[in-house]
Amino acid sequence: MEKSRMNLPKGPDTLCFDKDEFMKEDFDVDHFVSDCPKRVQLKALRDDLELYYKLLKTAMVELINKDYADFVNLSTNLSLRSSVSEGIRAVGERMSKQEDIRGKKVSLSVILLNTGLW
Repeated sequence: MEKSRMNLPKGPDTLCFDKDEFMKEDFDVDHFVSDCPKRVQLKALRDDLELYYKLLKTAMVELINKDYADFVNLSTNLSLRSSVSEGIRAVGERMSKQEDIRGKKVSLSVILLNTGLW
């Protein structure tokens, strides 16, 4: 079964690490931290991690806001659908009552005609 991947923010090309490394199933923080100083200075790693953290945080806030707006829209649509369904049910009941009254009027008219009272 293929695991779906979330889209991470791209980030600048100057990062001293590959952001996709974080998404690997076998990602190991200790290995990552011990391996990076072999390629770059710790200060550069810290600065790039800080920068990427800010990008992730911004992306997370945007995603939460988008999902919240979608949730509110869904809630509004469901409320609207419920109100419309209630209105349709009420109209159906009223039409049924009117049809029943019409039928009774016709029956009364027939009785009045047959008895000669009309």
